[in-house]
Amino acid sequence: MKKYIIFWSITILSIIIAIGFYLWLMTSNNIKPPTILPNIPKSATWIGGADEGFWFDIVEINKEEKVYRFKIYNDYKGDLVLDADFKKDSACNKEYYLDKRILEKIIFFNFDKIGLTDNCELNMIQPGYNGTFLKADNDNDP
Repeated sequence: MKKYIIFWSITILSIIIAIGFYLWLMTSNNIKPPTILPNIPKSATWIGGADEGFWFDIVEINKEEKVYRFKIYNDYKGDLVLDADFKKDSACNKEYYLDKRILEKIIFFNFDKIGLTDNCELNMIQPGYNGTFLKADNDNDP
């Protein structure tokens, strides 16, 4: 009986440790930004995960229109991917900072939208200004 209790105690303790380690891995921010390349402005902030990320540079914020202008660069070559204005989705009830603190809320970038915490998004106001994404889009134009 004593061996049975020891066995189950060790098993339960091992499961608790494994779950705790998994949760720590999922919530810790151990991912360091890559080295900023010379063609990326020093004011840019890297946002990404283990698989990829982008450098976000806030160029301008129109506080009256509540519009953010971002220049977004890829992290492996430093190419300008997109230069465009973004505005909060009207379905989002959350108010966000109209300053650089908005960068703390970004969780993903999907070319025409920037995902924010609280299930909100910033949607691109088209047309954008410049960038490889827009150039590739326009390459098929006559």
